[in-house]
Amino acid sequence: MMPIPDGYTSSAALISYLRRVYPDFKINYRLHEGKQHGVILSEIPDSATLVIIPDAGSSQYEEHAHLSKKGVDVIILDHHPVDEESQHAIVVNNQLSPDYTSKAITGVGIVYKFLEALDNELGVNYAKDYLDLVAIGNIADSAYMGDLEARFYALNGLKGIKNKFIKSMFKKHEFSTKGDKTLTSTSFYINPSINAIIRVGKQEEKDQLFRALMGIEEEVYYKRKDTFVPLEEDTARIAGNVKSRQDKLRDKGVVAIKERIEEKGLLKNKVLIVNVTDLLDKNLGGLVANQLVKLYKRPVLLIRKDEEKPVFTGSARGYEKGHIKDLKQFLRDSGYFNFVEGHPNAFGYSIDADKLVAMNDYINEQLKGVENEDVHEVDFIITDKTSKPDQLIAEIHEHRHLWGGGVDAPLLAFKLKFDKDDIQILGKVNKTTLKFKYKNIEFIMYKQTEDMFNKVFGKDGEYAIEIVGKCNVNEWNGYITPQVMMEDFEVVSVGEKELVF
Repeated sequence: MMPIPDGYTSSAALISYLRRVYPDFKINYRLHEGKQHGVILSEIPDSATLVIIPDAGSSQYEEHAHLSKKGVDVIILDHHPVDEESQHAIVVNNQLSPDYTSKAITGVGIVYKFLEALDNELGVNYAKDYLDLVAIGNIADSAYMGDLEARFYALNGLKGIKNKFIKSMFKKHEFSTKGDKTLTSTSFYINPSINAIIRVGKQEEKDQLFRALMGIEEEVYYKRKDTFVPLEEDTARIAGNVKSRQDKLRDKGVVAIKERIEEKGLLKNKVLIVNVTDLLDKNLGGLVANQLVKLYKRPVLLIRKDEEKPVFTGSARGYEKGHIKDLKQFLRDSGYFNFVEGHPNAFGYSIDADKLVAMNDYINEQLKGVENEDVHEVDFIITDKTSKPDQLIAEIHEHRHLWGGGVDAPLLAFKLKFDKDDIQILGKVNKTTLKFKYKNIEFIMYKQTEDMFNKVFGKDGEYAIEIVGKCNVNEWNGYITPQVMMEDFEVVSVGEKELVF
């Protein structure tokens, strides 16, 4: 299976269903220890007569032929793009058929279609019981939720969660999600913890996660409390611990890479390309790249030297607020890469070592004169002349279940005037939360500093500020406050009596 949530949920749904309808089947499965994916021939028992590969395997033509020659049937349940269909396997892949319109559903969605077909063949109605796994996997793999089929599976899966582990995960994050089971809350709070176990968890933690996803009924020993607890509750606890462990490793990696960036003077390049071979665990590449993109406001390629061949591979992340809207296609068009595969702004790649310098020069030339600055495409512009902006914010927030998976929440631009007394930096210990107050609307921005606040808002008077952000509503002790979670702001002028934007 693929070592990602989509791979785990694909396999969990498939195995759970097969055990349910064929309780006498002997089913062997393998959790990869690293970032391998697809079938590994050496791990298949000699007694096997059927191999099913979920969320991977479409292009493993040699492996298919080898298994077929041994008399082993092969079924592929996959969604990854592939040039041609295998001649030695049954391939179920939505990317191959010109007649199947939904190209957005991911591996677990293909497994679900397979289970629906089995339902029809066997005269049962079990497939729908695994829609919660379908939702988790599709959301985790960034399925485009503008696709109606992918959206239907995700929303209905979240509406009727049956898996006890997924229920435990939402319960654990109930304060943060405010009880909402939406595309966004799943993306921000549930899937990152599941993904953390898969990326950096110990093998026994991965195995426990998979058993929980399969809905295994058992109790496990919790050493700290010297008692046995349900598998799903203990796994949710472990997921939180591993996520904290991963975050510490990620932050440590960011610090080390920042030092290398400064030491090598890499910020002179339009795309930040950093050799992390000796600095970073390969399972953390994408997470660290995401942090660097936010920090430096430009695309990032973290490169790693292959141990056997003169090539570099790694993780790339685009900066969607910048000039390049599709980094994957931009790099493909350069002609320097062996492959560039994944999402438009989150993908893996391979490039020959002797092409690296020329590729960097090409990028710098292509982007010559392009500044690394944010470009926000907004849906609404609010000024002090806009009627009832608080009602607009509340109405947009009411539709929060719609946003996610490429169907973005509306982005609003505000051009407003604030008194100095309505601008604050807050925090119980360290002051890191910036807040503006306009009438009954709060504008919030986290991870700020008191030094920044004193520098930017050190003068008395009236501030004209342009703000870009998304809508929220805070409910506390019966009070409802419209909020804007700020993504960016700029002070246009200070202290003038007539402020003109």
